Amino acid sequence: MRHFIHSLVLLLVFSCGSAVAQTANTVSEHAKAGGFKVLLEVNSANPASWNLAVNNAAQIMQVVGMDKAQIEVVVWGPGIKMLVKGSPVAEHVQSLSAYGITFAACGNTMTALHITPKDLIAGATVVPGAIGEIVKRDHEGWTQIKM
Repeated sequence: MRHFIHSLVLLLVFSCGSAVAQTANTVSEHAKAGGFKVLLEVNSANPASWNLAVNNAAQIMQVVGMDKAQIEVVVWGPGIKMLVKGSPVAEHVQSLSAYGITFAACGNTMTALHITPKDLIAGATVVPGAIGEIVKRDHEGWTQIKM
């Protein structure tokens, strides 16, 4: 029985090691082919969704590396408040934007809600429309994740 458990543990260790090595190879192969392009979409007024978006962006940056990834967070509709001054994620957004993660506010939503670029936190950019940005990124082969 003890031999069986020992063999099982070794099998699991080698399987996990193989999976990690395979993931590392996949990451480096993809980086050679032009890098990772990830679009996170936020249209929720719920600050938990905002935290999820900034935490996922940070995780992608750490796991893949900013030299191998482009990360954009597109914010529209009720989610626009994520990028307004005083937002609970403002400091995190500013920090991540300094590392090259793009935080794009929907210009159409801003117009509808009478929000100006001066109302946005440092590090936020404005795109004409979130849906147009999402479609453009999809056409360019970006992976899209809705928060």
